[in-house]
Amino acid sequence: MRALWTIIALLALALAAPAAAAETEQPAAQTQQWRQTVGKVKQLRDETKTEAAVTLNAIAKERQDMEQELQALRAEKQRRNANYQSLLERFESLMEEKRSLDSELASRKDSMQLIEGTVRTSAKQLRKRALNSPVTAERPDRLEELNRLLDTDRFPGLESIRSLTDIWFRELAASGEVRTEKNLCVAPDGTDKQGTVTRLGTLDALFTDDSGNTSFLRPSAGGRLEMVSGDFDGAVDAAKAFAAGATMAAPFDFSGGEVFKRFDDESSLTASILNGGMLVWPILLVGLIGFVLAGERFINLSRIRTCPDCKMGTALEWALKGDLKRCASCLGDKGNTPTCRVLKHVVLHSGGTLVSMEKGLQESILQELPKLERFLPTINILAAVAPLLGLLGTVTGMIGTFQVITIFGTGDARMMSGGISEALITTQLGLAVAVPLTLMHHFLERKVDRMVADMEEKGTTLVARIVAAEKEE
Repeated sequence: MRALWTIIALLALALAAPAAAAETEQPAAQTQQWRQTVGKVKQLRDETKTEAAVTLNAIAKERQDMEQELQALRAEKQRRNANYQSLLERFESLMEEKRSLDSELASRKDSMQLIEGTVRTSAKQLRKRALNSPVTAERPDRLEELNRLLDTDRFPGLESIRSLTDIWFRELAASGEVRTEKNLCVAPDGTDKQGTVTRLGTLDALFTDDSGNTSFLRPSAGGRLEMVSGDFDGAVDAAKAFAAGATMAAPFDFSGGEVFKRFDDESSLTASILNGGMLVWPILLVGLIGFVLAGERFINLSRIRTCPDCKMGTALEWALKGDLKRCASCLGDKGNTPTCRVLKHVVLHSGGTLVSMEKGLQESILQELPKLERFLPTINILAAVAPLLGLLGTVTGMIGTFQVITIFGTGDARMMSGGISEALITTQLGLAVAVPLTLMHHFLERKVDRMVADMEEKGTTLVARIVAAEKEE
């Protein structure tokens, strides 16, 4: 702002100079005022120069700082470029290592699948053994470990193999122990009962309450021990004597819990059926639908009666006499038997020729036939589908058996028993459904055929009587 005011003042002096020269006769006071103005202008000029010099110095310093910052940024850029190149080289190296590892993984895929299948099969066997072992009640956490090993989303690595090996060794060590401790067990009525549990290795467990009553124990689905009611060849008395210390001989169950099924009130049929795999349910559904439809047909067809001989005889007499109205009234209303409805239809449409009456007879029989044969084709199809589903279950079970043989060979028959059991159960269940459905379909079909034959026989007789009456007229 001061520089601007200085320029304005100089312009004003330049404009006022000619006027001052012309007016030489001005008083001395004005001259003195002029000199003071010129001095102020010079002072302003000097101050402006000083401020300009300061500004230039500040600009020079700022420029120097910016140049130093620019040099620092260039150095940072070079450093980051060098770091980028280093990271890029590291990335290429890691990608090359990944490709190498992928190639090695692909080459070892079969071996890894074999290891995975072996570990999972062993874990599955151990889990089944653990569910039937009384040791699980003392160590229920091992079921969780086995469930993790059977998780298909996780690959069983070295840690999983170590865990599986530890469980196997602990099970082997427990097989030689005789252990007694206080514990809660599940009574037959479902309540918890406190008592002394005596575990004999991994085969047997005995329960003795405070009153001295002794019973066998078996593992339940949750790993807990439950008491078994009943007796088997004096085994409970022998167990009681052993628990009381009267004898050193203890009864053992070498069947893995299968012998206790004799103590159950419920039949083992349900458990056997469930061992057949997922295809058991479609077969049971087919059987249920087929038996329901067959039962419905038995009930409805058993209610259908043929036209009584008394009505038929009276109707034929009136037909022979040519009185068709009385003949139709003898056959009854429309809600009577199918044979009566067919005969009444022939009587009401008998005004034509023999050919027209025969066609009317066939038409009325065709109207009644769908009601009689209802659901029979469906029952026949279900009877054919059931053994096919059983055959599919057989193939599925045998495929699983051959997969086990491919990995483990034929040395251990227990490993193949699951697939064979599934194959045989589905086949048996499919045939058990198909055979009675086929017999019921045959019986119902023959019953319908007899009804149709009765309609045709009596209808033909009635047509013949009507034709004979018309010829006499």
